[in-house]
Amino acid sequence: MKVFFLTFLFLISNPAHSQSVLDDLTGGDDSFNSSTLANEKIEKVSISKRIFILSNNERSFDKGDFISLILNGELVCRAIAAKNINSQAGVKIVKIYNLDLWNTLKKGSAVKVLRGDDSYYRKDKNNSVAESKIDDEADLFNETAILEDDLNVEDNKKRIIKTDNLISLGIGKIEALNNDGSPQRYTQLNLYWAFQVDDNVYVEAGYGQNLINDYPSQGLDTKLTNIVVRGKYTFAGPMFSYIQPYIGFQILGADSPGAGQQDPVDTRDEAELQLELQKLEDVKKKAIIFGVTALKRLVPGWFVRLDLGTDIISGGFSLEF
Repeated sequence: MKVFFLTFLFLISNPAHSQSVLDDLTGGDDSFNSSTLANEKIEKVSISKRIFILSNNERSFDKGDFISLILNGELVCRAIAAKNINSQAGVKIVKIYNLDLWNTLKKGSAVKVLRGDDSYYRKDKNNSVAESKIDDEADLFNETAILEDDLNVEDNKKRIIKTDNLISLGIGKIEALNNDGSPQRYTQLNLYWAFQVDDNVYVEAGYGQNLINDYPSQGLDTKLTNIVVRGKYTFAGPMFSYIQPYIGFQILGADSPGAGQQDPVDTRDEAELQLELQKLEDVKKKAIIFGVTALKRLVPGWFVRLDLGTDIISGGFSLEF
């Protein structure tokens, strides 16, 4: 009893050696241990900036965790991890603490990630707060509405094809001329790149090339080049298919080294040389084009493609990236 009484007197006479429950929960002081922060990078940002793809190289958070992003020592925003695959994570922004810093976040930005409670980090900070609209709790964990399995952003439901970029390779038939001046279709390999500039609106650039043998005369070959720029609008079709009517502009070029030129053993006269040059000019073309592209999804990210237009008839494959 005497020992207990002496211990009690010692404790109440030395309050500096005790720590309250509140101090224990809050960390005891206003200092922040930066070692608890993970260094990550923003790899992709949705159009609305409500969904980020973050690196998770340090494996500092998991699916379902609330995290906070910190930039230049300032708390920027609050988010929830909706998906975590390997070293990437898709997070949905639920609160903005510093609107000015949040507006500077972009692809490639280096940020610090704080997992869990950030109340002690917000203490005595007067940053403005803007909350994003979350309909209900289920919206936070709705993986289908937030991210596809391959971490493509799917925040904008107006877009029929969510990915901005499509690269395509096709082989088809393009119209030119033969030696007697009549139309003839030649096989040509073409490469296309399309970018979604607005919801369902793509701008596409394409380049193709092939060789026409014995044109404009016997023994000479002509390189035929095809450059196109198209504007497309996407409509959804049945069974994961997509229809893209287009209008654009085509430049068809022709080049034949040696055409119109005479060498010492050449028997062609001046009229024949001029005819060769004229045949090259006859193949060249600049014209407005129109047609339709049909896409059929095979597996995530891949399409089989068909082009039917005044510029070319071709088939091939397209890849999202």
